[in-house]
Amino acid sequence: MKIKFWGCRGSIPVADNRMMKYGGNTTCLEVWLDDRLLIIDAGTGIRLLGEQLVKNNVKNIDVFITHSHWDHIMGFPFFMPIYNKDVKIRIFGCTSSYKKLQDIFAGQMSYEYFPVSFSDLKSEIQFQETCGDKYRINNHTIKTIQTNHPIYTTGIRIEKGNKSFVFITDNELNLEKPKTKPEKFIEFCSDADYLIHDAQFTDMEYPKHTGWGHSTFEQVIALAKESNAKNAGFYHHGPDRKDIELDGLLMKYSHYCTDNNCNFTVFAVKEMQEIEL
Repeated sequence: MKIKFWGCRGSIPVADNRMMKYGGNTTCLEVWLDDRLLIIDAGTGIRLLGEQLVKNNVKNIDVFITHSHWDHIMGFPFFMPIYNKDVKIRIFGCTSSYKKLQDIFAGQMSYEYFPVSFSDLKSEIQFQETCGDKYRINNHTIKTIQTNHPIYTTGIRIEKGNKSFVFITDNELNLEKPKTKPEKFIEFCSDADYLIHDAQFTDMEYPKHTGWGHSTFEQVIALAKESNAKNAGFYHHGPDRKDIELDGLLMKYSHYCTDNNCNFTVFAVKEMQEIEL
């Protein structure tokens, strides 16, 4: 399993020289399940990933969409493989909206917003609803969990053998009335080699943003500790969070983990960072 992060910014993409180290593109991950490609989310990071896939002549692509908020789908119209008639794309996801996932994707490409309509795309695109499903791709087991976010949002766990990767974005771990209780997340993340989790706010910022569907650095550390994760990555960086701030927060929470006997490594996810399991 090889993972590469093409976008890790939350809410909106940013173009700011104070945010170059961790990147300004919104959510997109490239995950190779041996020789099969799975893309997680279609934020603005998917544009550059698409250029790479065209260069490498990749023709079969699976895309897993955690939810349909703009920062997780807005890069799709700029994903070059969708304009290639030889490319086949399967899009997995779940929505609680009255609209189907396909209608949501088509809607953002209506003529009011974009010059090319969804119906004019050349690639073969299939949509598959995966609400609460467990399924397999290329001998890898894919498990999902509903997160605590204003709309239906899905976390994903990918396993093969004794290796596991968990990605949970847009999740409020300490929501007063959660859709999914803390113990379910602990079970879902149990013994993960890598746990990548939303950490958009600090504990001081959080009280002003309760109910927004995002977690804090310390909440992520607590989840990693209780679930016995081996590595914990802070993700979904706030659009105003500058590199120097993230550097300081990472140093602070690295010391915090040392003082609190964490048996895992913490890091802030960077654009173009790679992980191999």
